Amino acid sequence: MDAPDSSVVTLPTVHARLGRAFTAQSDLVPLFLLRYDRENTRRAYARDIESFFGSATVTLEMAATVTFTDVNEALHALDSQGKSPATQRRFLASLRGFFGWLAALGFIDLNPADRHLVRRIPKSADADRLVTVLTREQASRMMDAIDLSKRSGERDYTLVLTLLHCVLRRSEAAALNVEDLGAMDGHAILTLRRAKGGANQIVKVPRHVATRLNMYIRNNRYISGPVWRSVSNRSRGERLSGSAIYKIVSGLSKAAGIRNKVGAHTLRHTGCTLAIEGGASLQQVQSHARHKNIETTMRYIHQRDKLANSAADFIDL
Repeated sequence: MDAPDSSVVTLPTVHARLGRAFTAQSDLVPLFLLRYDRENTRRAYARDIESFFGSATVTLEMAATVTFTDVNEALHALDSQGKSPATQRRFLASLRGFFGWLAALGFIDLNPADRHLVRRIPKSADADRLVTVLTREQASRMMDAIDLSKRSGERDYTLVLTLLHCVLRRSEAAALNVEDLGAMDGHAILTLRRAKGGANQIVKVPRHVATRLNMYIRNNRYISGPVWRSVSNRSRGERLSGSAIYKIVSGLSKAAGIRNKVGAHTLRHTGCTLAIEGGASLQQVQSHARHKNIETTMRYIHQRDKLANSAADFIDL
C-alpha cells in the first residue's frame, strides 16, 4: 500500500480547522466572505472568485489545483478585454485574499496570487486621473430638472441635495436609516454605520439640507428604517440599492442635458470641488469627505490648476 501523501489535507483536519461540518464538496466562498463586514465587498469578491473559477461554488479540491500561471492568464485576459487597471487590481485583491485565507488555514502551501508571482498591473497616479465634476451651473440645472409633482420628485430632490452637500458615497446613502439622523453640539449630523474602513463616521448636514431632509421624512411618515425608498408599484417601500441611486442620478443628469457620464460619485466630487472653490481648506474638505489621505483631496486642486494654468495657453502660432 502506498504511503499517504502528507501534502493532502484530510477531512478530519479540515473539520478541526474550520470548526464545522465539512466535506470535499463544501463551498469555501461563504466561509471566506465571513471575514468582511461590508456587503459591497462581499458581493464584489464573490463575483471575482466566481469569474475566476467559472463556478459560484469553489471546493478545496478546485482551489488546490490553481497555480500562479492560472492567475497570470486570468489577468492577461482582463487586460485583453480592455478592463481598467482598477478592475484588474480589485480582481487580483479578491484572489489574493481568498488564497491567502486558504494558506493561513494550512490548506495550501503557497498563495498563487502573491505579488512576487503575478504580473504588475499599471497604476496611474491619482493626481493624473480625470475626475468628472459638475460646474455650479450644471448642478443647479440638475436640481431644476427634477419634477416635484411626481411621487419620486421630493425623494430625488432631497437625495441629490444630500449627496452634494454631505458628499456621500452611494453605498453610504443607500445604507442610511432614519435613526441615523441626529444632532451634536447644535449641528445636524448623519451617522454612517460601518462606512468605508468599517468604522462609524459622522458627517455634518448643513442647516438648509437638514430642514429639507426632515421635511421629506415627515411628509412620508417614516419613523424608522431606510431613508431612501422605492416608490414604484413593484417594490414600493423597499430600500433603494446603491445601483438604484446611481441610476436616479444618471437619469436626472441626462434630463438636465448634461453630456458627461454622471453618477452618485460625481456629486461627491462636485461637492468637494465646490467647497474648495468656495474657500474651504484642503483639511476641511478632507475631514468632510472622510478621505484617509490628503493626497486624495488634493486631486481636485491639481486637476483644476493643471487645466487652468496650462502651458498650452502660452503657445502662440
